[in-house]
Amino acid sequence: MKKLYITIASICLLNSCSYENEDDLYGLTICDTISMSFEADIFPIINEHCSTCHSGATPPDGLALIDYNQIQISANDASTDGMIHRIEKADGEAGIMPQAYRLPQCQIDMIKAWVAQGTLNN
Repeated sequence: MKKLYITIASICLLNSCSYENEDDLYGLTICDTISMSFEADIFPIINEHCSTCHSGATPPDGLALIDYNQIQISANDASTDGMIHRIEKADGEAGIMPQAYRLPQCQIDMIKAWVAQGTLNN
């Protein structure tokens, strides 16, 4: 009988311990990329994550990202120096922007969608 209680207690204990990821706990995070707005969606991302370094009198590589025209040029640059190529790099990979971390995937998807939608100044 004692073995039965220990077995039941062990099963209950094992079933009570589980790993839950954030989506399971808080629901699926929705990343709306249907209709991107430069002012409402893109500029806040760039301002928070890029403008700290890419502004001022001498921004790195002469690339200032403080207004629509500058951001649009970098976003449409399909070379390895372009914004899309840089933000898609993995953490720790040479040339990643921002340098210290990778943007959340939703923000990367939003920037890419804005480019695909024509980099509108809206």
